[in-house]
Amino acid sequence: MHLVTSRTLATRRRILAQLAAGGAFSTVSGLFAEALTVTAKLTEGPYYPANTPFNNIPLDKDNDLVLLNDSLTPATGLVTHVAGRVLDRNGNAVRGALVEIWHADHHGEYIQSTTAVRNPKSDPNFAGFGQYLTGKDGAYRFRTIKAGLYRGRTRHIHAAVTLPGEKIRTCTQLFWDEPSYDLNGKLWAQQNDNDGVLGGVRDASQRAALIRKFSKVAGAAGDEESTVWDIVMGSAAMEPSYPNTPGGELIVPGEAVGSDSGSAKSRWKIAVPAYPGYAYEVYANPTHGTPGYAALPFALTAEGKVDRNITVAEKEGTLTLYVDKPSVKGAYLVGYRVPGANLGTPSGRGMGPGGGRRPGQGQGPGPQGEGAGRPGGEVGELLFGNGPF
Repeated sequence: MHLVTSRTLATRRRILAQLAAGGAFSTVSGLFAEALTVTAKLTEGPYYPANTPFNNIPLDKDNDLVLLNDSLTPATGLVTHVAGRVLDRNGNAVRGALVEIWHADHHGEYIQSTTAVRNPKSDPNFAGFGQYLTGKDGAYRFRTIKAGLYRGRTRHIHAAVTLPGEKIRTCTQLFWDEPSYDLNGKLWAQQNDNDGVLGGVRDASQRAALIRKFSKVAGAAGDEESTVWDIVMGSAAMEPSYPNTPGGELIVPGEAVGSDSGSAKSRWKIAVPAYPGYAYEVYANPTHGTPGYAALPFALTAEGKVDRNITVAEKEGTLTLYVDKPSVKGAYLVGYRVPGANLGTPSGRGMGPGGGRRPGQGQGPGPQGEGAGRPGGEVGELLFGNGPF
């Protein structure tokens, strides 16, 4: 393992070229659709960072887990890039799919905590959680560190995908196609062949699809590795809708506000029609890569502190949000979660997007452990429109 030292644009370009050469962003359809293996569903596990009374999800919940917020100190560990596409069972790329990942830090600690905002034993410079909204090619990309080991499990990354229009997240896990060694170079007790979770996947092709080779990134500033992992969903995406909004999309221009309008000190005001009980998020520029869109933290007033990445509307009318970053696309995508959906954990059942549904519909969250059954939960995110997105 090595300490992360940089994330240069040159390195990014090399990684993108390698991923493109490996087919990370091509589209599968037609004659090849029948060859697709649907990604196996695996337990969410107990360490999703918000399945407690405390919200362990970082304010900076973008697709770069190596650098947290505005800190210049990177997480400890081997820089690892995971990229691929979200496809439906017919091989079509899914745009507007919400992809989330979370995993243990270099020393095997999750950020999840039942007693604090985050686990105090975890690496304070590691985000521990990231999310991403796919673009029209269905592509996603994360920069993180090699997942650490902890007792009872082999090395793995948790992932969850919510298709547009679906009510429930699908949870799965990604594994390394290599032996696992601890930080002292000793062979770990749990390997892929005796991991209890991976062993539950009986279908050989589905099991193989969860295990990927990680290759060294040529020309990187330090030691880095990458892999390509397509996530194939067992159902096709549906078209969501939003009440009283033609096309159902909340794609909103940002208005520069402040004494130096348009300058680096400006904020951008985003106004959307809101309904009671609906929760809203803002998406714009990804921190790492460009095929999709990353969540942005925001404030509720022009002068207020940027202190949240999701908010629930209390009344019907116009909801105004303020972000510190301009959108390179010229507009922001505002995602929503409908009333009844859980605002943090993928556990439980709530309502999916669309159809003019109103507050009071849906159920609350329910607990789910590492050995529990069907992964659950929901998040209704809007599709990208035909405009700037």
